[in-house]
Amino acid sequence: MDATGKLLALLRDPVGLEPLELDGDALVNRISQRRYPICNSIPVLVDQPGLGPQNLRIQKMYQWMAKGFDIANGVGNFLSMGGITKFRRRLAAELGLKPGCRFLYTSIGTGLDLPFLAENLSLDSLEFIGLDLSMEMLRQCQMRIRRYARSALLLQANAEKLPLANGVFDVVLHMGGINQFDRPAEAVKEMVRVARPGARIFVADETKKVVKSQYQGWNPFTRSTFKDMPTDFDPRAWVPADITEVAYQEMANGRIYFLTFTAP
Repeated sequence: MDATGKLLALLRDPVGLEPLELDGDALVNRISQRRYPICNSIPVLVDQPGLGPQNLRIQKMYQWMAKGFDIANGVGNFLSMGGITKFRRRLAAELGLKPGCRFLYTSIGTGLDLPFLAENLSLDSLEFIGLDLSMEMLRQCQMRIRRYARSALLLQANAEKLPLANGVFDVVLHMGGINQFDRPAEAVKEMVRVARPGARIFVADETKKVVKSQYQGWNPFTRSTFKDMPTDFDPRAWVPADITEVAYQEMANGRIYFLTFTAP
């Protein structure tokens, strides 16, 4: 595998968070003897039976959408008059990544943000884990990440049950997809769990008006998947109650929200 031993040491069994050991082309939990395959350098750490119905629908949608995802993003960027690119560049700058930083990116998708991160520092200088629920999206990301980082690891995993150790990341980013989760508040709770005290956590996605008008409305490729998805969500409600300093803003003409807070 291309990842360093430091990153592999952070991996945990998604069922019970016990440590995992590398055993050939798999990771094994020596306590339970559960084994998780490594497929083309990507550990598969998904507790598939534990996925909720919405997560299963989204996972299935991205099986066929992955290869055209970047094209669709380009169309969306055009329709927003470059708003998506401006937001990605601004987000990358605000992360405050520094050499030696341990960085977690959940729902990394095809890695569209990586070029913008690389504008601020060499990604080779980070300890970087990126994960997504969709193996097909990770395959696209894998082609992109090779150009930017040697000290990186991609995982197939569920952000609601992060297969990672407690309190080990300096910066945590979740960009896109969290609106679609069965349990978004649980995903945010997991981000806090794996973050070091004082670490910055960033959550961004499209606003509920985009979900209503586009994903449930005029877009024929997403309408059936999103038809039963709640549209009355407030991302601020997903943040644990003991975290008081939460910043929320909307950008790109109200199409994207940006939520930030500090791990206690």
